[in-house]
Amino acid sequence: MRTTQTFVLHLLTDTDEPQALRGTLRLVASGEEVTFTDGPALLTLLCRMAQAIPVVAPTDEENEKGYTIR
Repeated sequence: MRTTQTFVLHLLTDTDEPQALRGTLRLVASGEEVTFTDGPALLTLLCRMAQAIPVVAPTDEENEKGYTIR
C-alpha cells in the first residue's frame, strides 16, 4: 500500500559556508520537527520518517552525524 506524507523543508544558508546543508524538516501530519546539519543526516531523517520509524532523542553517535531533535 502506498501512502503520501507531506514535509516542510527549511534550508538555512550561511554566507560564510554557502555549501553547507543545514535546516529543519517538519512532518506536516504530526508537526514533528527535527534539525539537521548535513546532507547525510537529512537523508537519514527522510528515510526514518517515510518508514514511520519514530525519530527519538539522538544517540551520541547520531549527534556526531549531525542531527538533533527540536
